[in-house]
Amino acid sequence: DDLIRHANELGVSVVEEILGNGLCGLYYRPRRLVVLDSRLLDVQRRCTLCHELIHAEWDDAGCMGGGKAEIRARRLTAEALIDEDGYRRAEALYDEDAYEMACELNVTMQVLCDYRSLCLSRRSRLAV
Repeated sequence: DDLIRHANELGVSVVEEILGNGLCGLYYRPRRLVVLDSRLLDVQRRCTLCHELIHAEWDDAGCMGGGKAEIRARRLTAEALIDEDGYRRAEALYDEDAYEMACELNVTMQVLCDYRSLCLSRRSRLAV
């Protein structure tokens, strides 16, 4: 609900349909439209919608091949969906088991891995 409300605030429409090529979602800039694969599980839908809304916020034209905009969207998605205290609690509770941690934090394995590689390592570098 919060993400849909945020989409409305941004003037972005969200629709669901079956996507191919392994896509979970995409942001179509000319129409300010997020398309989510209708087959996604709730946790996948939440993470994908957050990711695509970040592309919308930054007015990204397209990131299919990766690049700085995609890395930024992945980092900001992880930061938006995982707080450091919750991460540390899940880490201690599940002895760093990534799958169990992702379930506890209600995120996909991809978002958890992005948090570990893009957020925690960034915090370590900034703290030096």
